[in-house]
Amino acid sequence: MKRILGITLLLALSLLAVGCSSSSTSSTSPTAPQAQPGAVFVTGEDAPLASVVGFQVTINSITLTGQNNSPQVLSTPTTVDFARLLGLRSPLGFNSVAADTYTGATFSLSTPVISYVDMTQNPPALSTINGQFSPTTSSATQTTVTVNFPSPMVVGSNGLAGLKMHFDIRQSLAVDGNGQVTGAVNPTIYASAVQAGSSDGQITDLTGGLVSVNAAMNSFVIQGPYGHQLTIETSSSTQFNSGWNINNLATPAFIGVQGAYQADGSLIATNVEVITESPSFLSGRVLAVNPTSGPVQQITLWVGETSADLVSDIDTIQTIDVSAVTQYDMCFFDNLFTNALFNDSSVIVGQRIFIGGSYSNSVFTPQMISLRFQGVYGMLTQGSVNILSGNLGTFQLQNNGLIGYSLGGAPLTVGTGNGTLFVDTTGLSALQSGGSIPLVAGGLLFVNPLTSTPVMAAAVVADPPQQQ
Repeated sequence: MKRILGITLLLALSLLAVGCSSSSTSSTSPTAPQAQPGAVFVTGEDAPLASVVGFQVTINSITLTGQNNSPQVLSTPTTVDFARLLGLRSPLGFNSVAADTYTGATFSLSTPVISYVDMTQNPPALSTINGQFSPTTSSATQTTVTVNFPSPMVVGSNGLAGLKMHFDIRQSLAVDGNGQVTGAVNPTIYASAVQAGSSDGQITDLTGGLVSVNAAMNSFVIQGPYGHQLTIETSSSTQFNSGWNINNLATPAFIGVQGAYQADGSLIATNVEVITESPSFLSGRVLAVNPTSGPVQQITLWVGETSADLVSDIDTIQTIDVSAVTQYDMCFFDNLFTNALFNDSSVIVGQRIFIGGSYSNSVFTPQMISLRFQGVYGMLTQGSVNILSGNLGTFQLQNNGLIGYSLGGAPLTVGTGNGTLFVDTTGLSALQSGGSIPLVAGGLLFVNPLTSTPVMAAAVVADPPQQQ
């Protein structure tokens, strides 16, 4: 049993080493950038709470505190679902700012909405409640939070700096004695200055519709999240999924990108994935499969993202007939091992998946399913770290959300490799001596073929910030 599980993890980790993992290589553009004023990019991520699948909050503005200036790096109200960013990092904004030293930021927030799943019901039920800020600075639906950076953000002339916003849902949402969300929100935000090419400055979650392609300039434009169009540059180091390159990209297509910001606001891509050429899609977390073993016929999905024609399905639970689907893909991969690791018999509760297809006469017809990169939060099981060589090994993570439900309360086995990125922790050896600590593991969630339970191949392992 251990041998089969080990082979599965090693195979998956070998793929992650060239695919879904974040890269810490230089983000230098293949062409020298033109002189630009100082600029700051903003990214968002979160630490989750069990059963919460959606936490939307509108960021009205983000204002930096500088020695001589107080510029806004986000001025257009932007609604972000931080629960979707579990273990992921998404671009929120990019703005020119005056050269200065900045020591903190003030976040103006409004209208929090919480969506959570009751897994005790069959089928699972979704509840959505309007949150109320407590304590408040102005009203129950609007507040401001000021955060000091651990170290100053220095923006030089023609320079580029980054602001990482970490919204800790786990510490922000109040629960009652039974663990149920009450609706009270006391925002806990961590913010820090980052560099574009650093492990915590790179973009690990960017998807959007392809707008245009300029193959001669090795670039393309996508319609990204929050209404932004982003220019993506590629180089000889950019990895495309199998069968694709800059010369055969064409609309319509839905694209995934990992990479780093450049001084002109474009991204230099480390990985580019053509997820689908299908015009319609649903994406979210698997809540149930039918049957529970063998080839899946129906998937019950909490829907977090859709194409424009299916937008009414966002924040709903949908049961989708997938019996006719034969194409199964994985995040940033398409090779000989794909079908062995992810197929119609290895869809499981807790996975984040993308279903592409067509929509006609109010009927969605699925045509492909892609396993997506996701994060899992939990407490490290003390004594569970097993090191084979360097960072190659496994550990166990106790999760009380969908993954814990799928495992019947047992811990999740997480496999790491020498290509796994460790953030705010130095590696497996540090975990071995760290005791029972909170961790976020990000990667692909596979199925142990012997037990039909989840097992993760981790591209990144992070020790999330803790409330002081």
